[in-house]
Amino acid sequence: MKIQRKSRNVEVTDNMKEYIEKKLSKLNRIVKDDNSEVQVRLEKSHERYTVEITFKMRSIIVRAEETTSDFYASVDNAVNNLERRLKRYKDRFRILKRERTESFQTPGTEEKSTDKVVKVKKFELRPMNLDEALMQIDMLDHEFFVFRNVDNDQINVLYKRRDGNYGLIVPM
Repeated sequence: MKIQRKSRNVEVTDNMKEYIEKKLSKLNRIVKDDNSEVQVRLEKSHERYTVEITFKMRSIIVRAEETTSDFYASVDNAVNNLERRLKRYKDRFRILKRERTESFQTPGTEEKSTDKVVKVKKFELRPMNLDEALMQIDMLDHEFFVFRNVDNDQINVLYKRRDGNYGLIVPM
């Protein structure tokens, strides 16, 4: 596992580095992939520590973020959240793999997923520029807005960020 660290307004000591590495080593028990990458972003603002951990493995990206007044608690909570998400991913992957390999399933052993699509919404993608999309997302008071960008003729997703600003997802 390759670990990259970035910090902002935080003097990262050797003890802090060791603590992060020790906590992240728990993930090796769940995911046995030497090519995985972990990015750790540390930030201190108004006496609160934000720890954001992004785990990249093959085609998946799992992210966890925690903010508390204690650096070590932020690391603990972020790693625990990441661990829980990775276990959930691994369980789902195992179930999907089993369903693909089994030609039939014994009655009474069916496992049900708690996640399901409860609504499908169809709408027309109108071509518009980014300013029009910003106006639409505000008028609709939605968390995200999908539109066809007239500048590049691609489908883009505009979304509201936690900090109140907007993000734009553009396919490559």
